[in-house]
Amino acid sequence: MRRPENLTAFTVEVSAAAWKQMEHLSLATYQRIRRELELIAARMKPETPASLPQRRFRPVETRSLTIEGHTVVYEVDLERRRITLREIGGRHP
Repeated sequence: MRRPENLTAFTVEVSAAAWKQMEHLSLATYQRIRRELELIAARMKPETPASLPQRRFRPVETRSLTIEGHTVVYEVDLERRRITLREIGGRHP
């Protein structure tokens, strides 16, 4: 059973493809990406209380940001309250 303070919290997950791409990053870069995604998750607010089921379809929204020259692609799933890191693009000059 989830604790009350976690009913509206968003989680951050990493896809298998993103894990493979992170092998090429420094630990500091990985930590910065993870920290940024956790900050985004902390600012996310669901539209309805967690105890009310939603019957309508909610699409997953794809977003991106740039961190230390890397393009970070992630998905936001409001229904499941989840942010998923999908891809880390190579460093841009």
